[in-house]
Amino acid sequence: MSIEDIPTRVNAIFTDYDGTISPVDVSREESRTFPEVERVLCEISKYIPVAIVTTKTYSFIYPRTRSFAHAWACCNGIEIVTRDRRYIPCEVYEKERIVKELLAKTKELLNGTVLIEEKWAGPVLVGFCIDWRLSKTVDMEKVNVIVSEARERGLYVITYSGHPFVDIFAVSYDKGFAVEKLKEILKVSEPIMYLGDSENDNPAFERVQVPVAVIHEKNRMSNLKAKYRVEQRDLPRLLERVLQAVKH
Repeated sequence: MSIEDIPTRVNAIFTDYDGTISPVDVSREESRTFPEVERVLCEISKYIPVAIVTTKTYSFIYPRTRSFAHAWACCNGIEIVTRDRRYIPCEVYEKERIVKELLAKTKELLNGTVLIEEKWAGPVLVGFCIDWRLSKTVDMEKVNVIVSEARERGLYVITYSGHPFVDIFAVSYDKGFAVEKLKEILKVSEPIMYLGDSENDNPAFERVQVPVAVIHEKNRMSNLKAKYRVEQRDLPRLLERVLQAVKH
């Protein structure tokens, strides 16, 4: 399958961030949208909505994508932000105590050996990420202790084949839910293109007419349920085709 086989006349683009429009193996501080991808998305956003669907927090993702995004589904869709509104479900407040207790235990077991990224939606702690991509060593037995306890206590755990991190959230929202909410909030209809690079994107792939897996060295063996595929290095070329289609 070539880029020319991927439909480009779409009414919106929804996209993951890490590993899709940005490198997957850099530190948080160095993380940025690929310059050529950002340039084309800025142009596309003049014609159709562009939205981010991510496990990252709004405070992290907004500065890196504000030049082109119209909306952000953050923390796996737990927090959805547009340019004038914010949506946070009431049920996350009910689970915050459990999340805080498990976060404290995680810091006790793993602090100093991995990055522990807290996930806040406005004023409420909705989850955290255990990230060992830049760690020299990691005690996976301790990581698995936290993962097991999270599941036992009714939290939502996301693991990734090929990606050295795990996300733990208060509620079991997925990116398919986020896509449906974005359609409703942005008032857009199919065809919509969704770009993603991990199994966590599969629920979103299944909710759009143009699901595109972005392929790189970390995810070639992943079970991605997208109809279309594009090499990450060719993503700017695909987006240029979308730009030409939406302009005419």
